[in-house]
Amino acid sequence: MFKPSILFNAIVYAIIPSILMTVGISAFIVHVTAKERNELIHEQAKTLVESIAYASEFNLVSLNKVGLQNKLRDIHTTSSLSIKNIIVYDEAGEIFAASNYQDTQYKFEEQQTAGVKIINRDDKGMALIAPIYAFDNSFSQTSQWSSSQTLQKPIGQILLIVNLSTDSYQRFLTNFTLFLLIGLSALVSAILMLALVNRIVRPVQTFVDAVKRIGSGDLKYRLNMLVQYEFNDLKDGINVMAEQLQHHQAKLESEIEVATHDLQQNLLLVEEKNAELDIARKEALEASKIKSQFLATMSHEVRTPLNAIVGFTKELNKANLPTPYQDYVTTINASADNLIAIVNDILDFSKIEAGKIELDYSAFNLNQMVEDVSKLMSREAFSKGLEFSLESDILPISAIGDQHRFKQILTNLLSNAIKFTLHGHIILRLSLSSISQTQHQLIIDVEDTGIGISKEKQSKLFSAFNQADASTTRRYGGTGLGLAITHGLVQKMNGIISLKSELGKGSIFSLKLPITTSKSNQFDKPKDIDKVLILDSKIITHKSYDRLFHPLGVLADICGTTEEWESKLYQSDDYDLMIIASESDEESLELLPLQAAFARKQQENCYVVLCLPLYSCLSREQQSLLGDWPVIEKPFTYRKFELLYNQKCQLAQTKPKALPNIITTPTTDSSQIHILAVDDNETNLKLLTAILQDQNVSLTCCTSGIEACHSVEENVFDLILMDVQMPEMDGIQTTVKIRQGHLNKKTPIVAFTAHAFKEEREKLLKNGMDDYLAKPIDIKKFNRLVNKWVFSSSKSASIHEENLPTDNSKPRHGIDWQLALARASNQHEIAVEMLIMLVDTFDEVITEINQAHQANDHSALLAAIHKFHGSTCYSGVPYLKYLANNIELQLKKSIYINLDELINELFNEMALVTKLSQNYR
Repeated sequence: MFKPSILFNAIVYAIIPSILMTVGISAFIVHVTAKERNELIHEQAKTLVESIAYASEFNLVSLNKVGLQNKLRDIHTTSSLSIKNIIVYDEAGEIFAASNYQDTQYKFEEQQTAGVKIINRDDKGMALIAPIYAFDNSFSQTSQWSSSQTLQKPIGQILLIVNLSTDSYQRFLTNFTLFLLIGLSALVSAILMLALVNRIVRPVQTFVDAVKRIGSGDLKYRLNMLVQYEFNDLKDGINVMAEQLQHHQAKLESEIEVATHDLQQNLLLVEEKNAELDIARKEALEASKIKSQFLATMSHEVRTPLNAIVGFTKELNKANLPTPYQDYVTTINASADNLIAIVNDILDFSKIEAGKIELDYSAFNLNQMVEDVSKLMSREAFSKGLEFSLESDILPISAIGDQHRFKQILTNLLSNAIKFTLHGHIILRLSLSSISQTQHQLIIDVEDTGIGISKEKQSKLFSAFNQADASTTRRYGGTGLGLAITHGLVQKMNGIISLKSELGKGSIFSLKLPITTSKSNQFDKPKDIDKVLILDSKIITHKSYDRLFHPLGVLADICGTTEEWESKLYQSDDYDLMIIASESDEESLELLPLQAAFARKQQENCYVVLCLPLYSCLSREQQSLLGDWPVIEKPFTYRKFELLYNQKCQLAQTKPKALPNIITTPTTDSSQIHILAVDDNETNLKLLTAILQDQNVSLTCCTSGIEACHSVEENVFDLILMDVQMPEMDGIQTTVKIRQGHLNKKTPIVAFTAHAFKEEREKLLKNGMDDYLAKPIDIKKFNRLVNKWVFSSSKSASIHEENLPTDNSKPRHGIDWQLALARASNQHEIAVEMLIMLVDTFDEVITEINQAHQANDHSALLAAIHKFHGSTCYSGVPYLKYLANNIELQLKKSIYINLDELINELFNEMALVTKLSQNYR
């Protein structure tokens, strides 16, 4: 690559531009000078020819040829121009006079235009011609010339020939001299410029050579030449730089010697360490090999006695051992299982750590595997009091992968979720994202409401032998290997595991695993099942039902409360399947068959199924409480739905016996309703008799639970009205006793009481009662209740309803006679009798209340108030009933703040009613 030097730059950027500029300026000056000289000659010639034309007019007119010739010669010799000839032509175009007759070869041409005209011009000469006019002397010559020359015909022509050859030669000499001087000046300038550049370049080149020598290592070299004072600083700087470099080189060489010595020592040390590390590596490999052998040996040695322990303890479980020894055997079994799990975890972790774990790919039923794991882990969750829900897509039947490792991953995550959750729920979510017909991504979420994990502890959670903190290990146990093994297996499967958690609010472990299926994930809509009704009070399970039935094209109505469920039953009668989910406690076990029977009565063609957790763990006695109703165990899954569907199809084909109904048709008159009323208050029974006497009802009254039990053993009833609080045997105990009989085992029993909380109502239903009716009797509600529980296809008509006034006004003191008549079905005598009977009990009631209140016996006080509250419901004493109701509410809620004031007010109202009742005696 060309690198221009300073000299080259000086020539290109200084000398050549200077010469070019000088030549250009000189050429411009010569050109301008020549142009101006030509114009000057032209003007002089023009002026001269006009003057000669004016002066020749008189001689030409007077034909004075000699005089004109003399004038022309004078002008020829005295003119500043180099004139070659002056010729005057007459009007005929003949030569009249000339200054030089030797050169008259010019041909005359008459000019048509006035004024001077150049007829020929070249480098040697120039010819100008002008007309000559005759002027009148009486006028001024100037006026004559200017006004008449354009009108008159010229009397002659004058031709002026100027010689330019001499002028051209002079011009050439002048230009040549000018260019010669300019050339010499440019040459001198170039020589001086080169000399100046040389004086600059030579020191610079010397400096460059000096720097190169110093750079090549000759640090002793110094600059000693004479230079201009401008370069003295640069020369001194180079010399100082060389001295410093020489000093630093000496210092660096000294340090290098020291560093080299140290490096030699370090290399010797490194060689020793490498030898030690090599020995340690070989020892570590040997130790790892020994560890693997030890683990394999210990696994075999530990499993062998464990197998014996587990085998014999399971055999001992079959023996009828005394209670403490049976507990000992169970504990041994559990401990042995835990020990086996720990051994397996240690072996798996060792394989993962060594990178020797291999996946066993084979075809397996993914859906069945997930249900097996959820079945096992849900039992553990339910046993701990947690709710377990499986929200899953319908998974493919045939998948390719390591079934054992899939199951291990799910089990580890669910075990951790259950272990670290004290209350709340566990949700297992599975969804399938298809990549192609056979390639899918399985997305798994395990959500819990456990203790959660702080963000700073999440980073080390997947490390071996790590839990959230040491206290967690002490409190919940475990080796801390579960998540490490899970993480290793997920990575081995080319999957991803992530965690979202907040301390104290639970965790969500998410997995994304690639999976291959040999068959497409297809499923058909089940026949004969278009609509499903589900009752499940656990809200978190509702989404699992929706994700199960929606892809199948089945409409699922999911209810969380009994009221909503009953409302759905009344609104629609086209359900094909009904699932009633509940807990596994005794109250639920007793309530479920009643709910199922009620559902079967409302939906005769519907297949009713009970669903509850830990069914297989229930005793035979507990299972027998559910009767012959089909039962499935929570969580409800697609596989279990298939089994139910198959059972339904088999039942439809074989037409088995109908499931038990809750209503037994009486053997007596089919058009009359047989009702048993049980109440320890004879006033209530008497009023009930009066209200129903005009109805198509056969009423049997009992004043105690014992009497009712004897009556149901001899008669079959369509409906039983049961008071809740009675002496000796209360309503719940009486109901249980009736359910154990034969004739009225499935007769609807309706709780009949003055007041019940919502929680108390649920309790009544769980204890075998079918419905609830509040005192006082509202005939509309009573008729609806009878139509609900009694009338079916065997009954042809229902009892009629009457319009009664309702008591919606503000409670008033004393006696409301209109209300009393309404309570007695507008029968005056019965209303008076009810009022007198109520007033007659006041003294006894006051005594019972005072005794219980003074003894601070709130249970006895509640019983007395409850009984009195029931009595007030059948007469028109609204404020007395209002006070009794408030006192009963406070006693049931254990609120005793203003109890004395309420009791005193109650007694005062009793006195007022007693006084007013005298008007009706």
